[in-house]
Amino acid sequence: MKILGISGSPRTESRSGSIKVVQKILENTGCEYELISLHGKNIGGCIGCMACVDDNVCKVNDDMKTMRDKIVEADAYVLSGVNYFSTLNAVMHSFLERWYQFRHREADILWGKLAVNVSLGGADPSPPTEVLNAFCLFNLIKVIDNVEGIGAFGCCYCGYGEDCKVGGHYAVHGPNSPINADTIPDVTKDEKVMLAAEQAGKKLGEQLRSADYSREKTTQEVMEVLQKMHQQG
Repeated sequence: MKILGISGSPRTESRSGSIKVVQKILENTGCEYELISLHGKNIGGCIGCMACVDDNVCKVNDDMKTMRDKIVEADAYVLSGVNYFSTLNAVMHSFLERWYQFRHREADILWGKLAVNVSLGGADPSPPTEVLNAFCLFNLIKVIDNVEGIGAFGCCYCGYGEDCKVGGHYAVHGPNSPINADTIPDVTKDEKVMLAAEQAGKKLGEQLRSADYSREKTTQEVMEVLQKMHQQG
C-alpha cells in the first residue's frame, strides 16, 4: 500500500505548518508514502477544454503532468489545504480541479480510495475542510478523518502585522500583541493537533490493511452518500 501526501500550502517548508502535519500523518500509517509540497509548483486550474475525455489524461502542459502517475498509483491520500479568504487556497484548489481528468466515461481510477484531509487557518480552519471533503466525495474517495489546526497569518511575516488594523493578526489578537518566534503559531507545538494527526495516520494505515476494506465496497458506500446528497439538493 502506498499513500500520497500533498501539502497544498504555497509557503516554503520552513514556514509551512501544512507540510509538518501531513508528514506526521504519513509517518504514522505504517505504509510506504511520498510527500509532495505544492510550493513553487506551476499548476493552473481546469480550463474545461474536455481534451481529457477520451483517455482521462489532462493535456494542459504544467507541473500537474509530473504528478499524474503518482495520483493514479496511490492507494490513499493525505490532502492538505489552508484558509485563504474563507475558502481553500488557490494552488490546492487548482490541483484538485485538475482531477477532472480522472472522471470521464465512468473511469474508476480514484473510486473507493481513502483519504485524510488537513486544514489550517489563522483563525478558522474549517472552510477548506469542507472544500477538500467535497472534492473527495465527487471523486468517490472516502474521507476517514479530518485534522484541523491554527496556523500563522501571513501578517506574522509581512513586517507590519502588529499594527495593521485590517490584518488577521491584529483582528484576532488586538493591539499591543507582539509578533515573534514565541507568539507565531506553530502546529508542531500544538499537542492536540499533532496527536490528532498521529491518530489519523494510524487509522488510515489500519483501514487500508483491514481485511474488510475493498475499493468496490467503499465505492458503493460513497456513491450512496453522493446520490442522497443530489436527491436532497
